[in-house]
Amino acid sequence: MGLVQLHLPAFQVIVPMLAAPLVMLMARSPRAAWATATLTSWLTLAIALLLLIRVQAEGVVAYSMGGWLPPVGIEYRVDSVNILVLLVICFISAVVMPFARLSVASEVREDKHGYFYAAFLLANCGLLGIAITGDAFNIFVFFEIAALASYSLIATGRERQAVMASYQYLMMGTIGTTFLLIGIGFLYIMTGTLNLLDLAERLPAVNDTRTVRAALAFIVVGISLKLALFPLHLWLPNAYAYAPSMVTVFLSATATKVAIYVLMRFIFGVFGHELSFNVLGMNLLLMPLAMLGILIPSIVAIFHTNIKRMLAYSSVAQVGYIILGISFASTLG
Repeated sequence: MGLVQLHLPAFQVIVPMLAAPLVMLMARSPRAAWATATLTSWLTLAIALLLLIRVQAEGVVAYSMGGWLPPVGIEYRVDSVNILVLLVICFISAVVMPFARLSVASEVREDKHGYFYAAFLLANCGLLGIAITGDAFNIFVFFEIAALASYSLIATGRERQAVMASYQYLMMGTIGTTFLLIGIGFLYIMTGTLNLLDLAERLPAVNDTRTVRAALAFIVVGISLKLALFPLHLWLPNAYAYAPSMVTVFLSATATKVAIYVLMRFIFGVFGHELSFNVLGMNLLLMPLAMLGILIPSIVAIFHTNIKRMLAYSSVAQVGYIILGISFASTLG
């Protein structure tokens, strides 16, 4: 296997991370900043496609950062589930960027274009990191990277309300990541590990403790804020409505969906179906919230004339459909 093929999981995250400061240095040349960001987006899509080929040929692709083997070191893992998430993020990014130049030119101050594209690449990097990492604390770190970049992107909108929308998103996002961090901390206290596979192996021995159950509650609430599950969705309509159009397209197609993937990974892959649904009965909470999330935002959307705000409420309803499927806790769901 070639050197490039061997390090593909690392390149998936490192490429947009390193391109971001390079683009920021091009602040005086908006066209060059856009071209570099576009090329980076297509390069990350190519990396994701190469990873797809490896997953189809080898199964799970595991990559130990810095040569430190898990569970001591941080591990990136690509399997048949998260490769689809990586492809969605990269594909949306690659499709949005060719159209971004005109959108950004009309909605963002010219002297901010370089910083805007740098923040976009950091948001992309954060979302890719969330999907590919096999370490619970790394999920929190990448959530913060993606969130901080997203706040900046939303605030660049021309309307004054964009800053307030970004601030609301920041407040709700900070609460969400705090809950997530507390839950991860509880898991580390009980198991002494942060590796997701290692957590799944060690948790059954301590599932009966209140600390583990509290960890599940904190993680579910924290991620629910991130994925805009009703009634924790109040930040989303303003964020999507007042952000630049290309930011709305990118975040609506990726950010909440990545959070849904993380929720599924913790519920099914770490805590397990038995604890999450049979013991704690999470379906009894998720199902009614999902049904309300389908019905109420859809009704609210009818009364809006702003197309971006209407589609924002539609996004909340679509999240409800997805959570409803998860709440069935079955293959059919």
